[in-house]
Amino acid sequence: MNNSRIILLGSQERELRYWLSGHPEGHERGAIILFRKLSRQVMGLPRSDRFVAIKIIRMVDEWIIDSSNTHLQINMRNFPAIYYECEQEGLELGFVHNHPSETDKYSTQDELNEINILKGLSGCNGPDTLLVSMLYSNNKWQARIRQSRSKDNFIRVRHICILSDTLDLYGLEDLREPPEHLKRQESAFGKPFNLQMQSLRVAVVGLGGTGSPIATMLARAGIGELILIDGDELDGTNMNRVRGYTLKHIGKNKAISLKSYIDSLNLELTVIAIPEYLHESPEALDAISTADVLFGCTDDVKGRDILNQALFYYGQVLIDVGLTGFVDKVEDGDPILRDHRGRVSCILPEAGACLRCQGVVTDQKIEYEQAISDNPALADLDAEILQREHYLTGGGVQAPGVGPFTSMTAENGVATLMNLLVKFRNIPEDLRFDNIWIDFIHLNFHSNQPKNNGRCIYCKEHQILFKKEKYRLDIPRLGKVPEYA
Repeated sequence: MNNSRIILLGSQERELRYWLSGHPEGHERGAIILFRKLSRQVMGLPRSDRFVAIKIIRMVDEWIIDSSNTHLQINMRNFPAIYYECEQEGLELGFVHNHPSETDKYSTQDELNEINILKGLSGCNGPDTLLVSMLYSNNKWQARIRQSRSKDNFIRVRHICILSDTLDLYGLEDLREPPEHLKRQESAFGKPFNLQMQSLRVAVVGLGGTGSPIATMLARAGIGELILIDGDELDGTNMNRVRGYTLKHIGKNKAISLKSYIDSLNLELTVIAIPEYLHESPEALDAISTADVLFGCTDDVKGRDILNQALFYYGQVLIDVGLTGFVDKVEDGDPILRDHRGRVSCILPEAGACLRCQGVVTDQKIEYEQAISDNPALADLDAEILQREHYLTGGGVQAPGVGPFTSMTAENGVATLMNLLVKFRNIPEDLRFDNIWIDFIHLNFHSNQPKNNGRCIYCKEHQILFKKEKYRLDIPRLGKVPEYA
């Protein structure tokens, strides 16, 4: 599955549908889409570029020479300014049109338009240019890519991904027939569901009590490509709640060990392991930039902050999971579990409050985490002493790692991804789809309200949405973006 993927925001797709289908006489219409290409290669995975839509230009008036409900002839004289913009901004050119006649196949005129556009583009911007061509017909999308070095040939894309409050995939390339163990999954969600799962590339960051069951469930559920990221070694105390590990893996890297286990299942997926921490690793960051979906299962706030940025820079789904709890003591000194809850936060570029607005990531938490890293002895102090003597907010009893609770939270995370592909949940009005807590003590569900921050640069003002990077996520210590990207 090495073909390219196309990413549109829900607002962009709605604009295109409205424009393309809105001609007063039912004629074909066209538009220009400018894409940013994310092309970072990952060892062990096939190259699969991601094209995220940056700008839409409607073809009006002087753009059109002639049109009807079966053809569209465009004016090539208007393209030089577009070619120049692509060259100056490092963008890729896309052309999209519709077929009101409901014909799903590209026409001879479509092919002529594409070749003419590409000839002009390669003449201005060089021989390595390409053209993304999209077709809208019968309320569905399909796409193909032409390269200037072989203009008469085209390559189908892996899928077109629409990110709204759902994850909609169109134009899936011809994939293998799903294996026998996915037949019941097909009976629940329909045949396209398994093809969609197979087309996805998913990264799981953190492979402990929630990350390891999520990774193994994704593999068994038919995910096509899986990236496992964790720089930690398996500790013996983890064994009550992890999945896919045995005693022989204690003291060994979690990512490498879990990859070995998943490979042994022979489930026909491609899985790679990156044995590094996300917030320290350029390799890991390049890998997650290639993913369609991110699962945040890490204990460190720095890693979550990276993921919170990545979903907006790269146009992705983030499903972040975590647990909290409190263990008290009764009069005789025995422990009693007063609180234990699991959280699933589901965030898309245009839907859901980001992790900072949800309070999952804060500067105070990052400061506390860094202080503990610099001086591990601080972790033994209670919250009051930390605040009074070290000006740190944090500390206290950590959430206990109880296997059934970590696994249930992980299962809800995977079910959340499935619900993005095929909506099956009827969420009560008092719950938010982007923030769901499972209370294991009182056996109920609830949501926390996010901060009312209308100026959040992530999920409100979208200042970093599809932002061009000089350094990875504009963090100098993570190095410059590779030239091929």
